[in-house]
Amino acid sequence: MNPHAVTWHCTPRNPWTLPRVLTSTDNPLVKAILHLHQPRHARAAGQLLVEGRRLIADCLAAGWTPLHLLVRDGVEVPADWPTALPIGGKVAERLSQAATASGYLAVFPRPQPPPLDPARGGLVLAGVADPGNVGTLIRTAAACGLAQVAVSGGADPFAHKAIQATAGAIARIPIHLLDPTTGPAVLAAGRLCALVVSGGQPPQSLPRLPRWIVVGGEADGLTESWIGAATERCTLPMPGGTESLNAAIAGSIAMYVLNAAR
Repeated sequence: MNPHAVTWHCTPRNPWTLPRVLTSTDNPLVKAILHLHQPRHARAAGQLLVEGRRLIADCLAAGWTPLHLLVRDGVEVPADWPTALPIGGKVAERLSQAATASGYLAVFPRPQPPPLDPARGGLVLAGVADPGNVGTLIRTAAACGLAQVAVSGGADPFAHKAIQATAGAIARIPIHLLDPTTGPAVLAAGRLCALVVSGGQPPQSLPRLPRWIVVGGEADGLTESWIGAATERCTLPMPGGTESLNAAIAGSIAMYVLNAAR
C-alpha cells in the first residue's frame, strides 16, 4: 500500500455519528493529505485533492465517491453530501493550496476513464505545460461537447491549478494519459487535426467530422511526430497581425469553431 494514500472512507451522512473536530496539523491524516499536494505522491497514491464547495459538488454530482471529505467546523455542509469530517481553521489553512482557504476539501480516487476510442476524436494536449491552460482547455472541451481528452506530456491535469481551472469539468469528460513517445501512434486510427501557427487551413473551412484537435506546448508548439501524424493542419486567421495566441485561447477557438459553432 502506498504510504501516502488516504484510506479513510466517507459514509452516508448521519448527524449522530459525525467525528470530532480535527484541530491538529500534526495528525497523520493531515500529513497524508499534505503529501497529495505533490504530484508524484498523488499519482503514486492514485488520488487527487479537490478544493472548494462548488468543485466538490460537481464531482459528487458526477458520481465520484470521496475517500475523505473535510469541512471547516461551523460552515454549512449540504444535506446530500456524505459525512464530512469537521476540521479547525488551522488545519483548513494548512491543507489549502488556494490563496484563501475555502474550508471545503475532498480526496477522491483518480478517475478511471472508459476505454480510449480513437475514432470518436476529442482534444489532445501535447506538451501543454501551464496547468491553468490545461484546465481551461479541458473545460472548453467539455463545453463544446467533445467526447474525451488525451494528455500527452506537459502539466498533470489532476494537479490543483489544473483542477481549479476546469471549474468542475474535470468530472464531466474522460481524461486519458498517454506516453508522449507513443501518443501519435495510439491515436493514429483517428483523424488528427494539428493546430499550427501557420500553413494550415482555417477551422471554418474544415468539414465537421469526429477528429482529434491537437494543441501543442506554449513555447515550442507541436513536435514533428504529432505534425507528421496529423491528417489535417489548422491555423487560426489573424487579421489583426498578431503572430499567435495563448495555447488555451487558440485551442478553445478551434474547438468552438470545429464543434460547437456549426
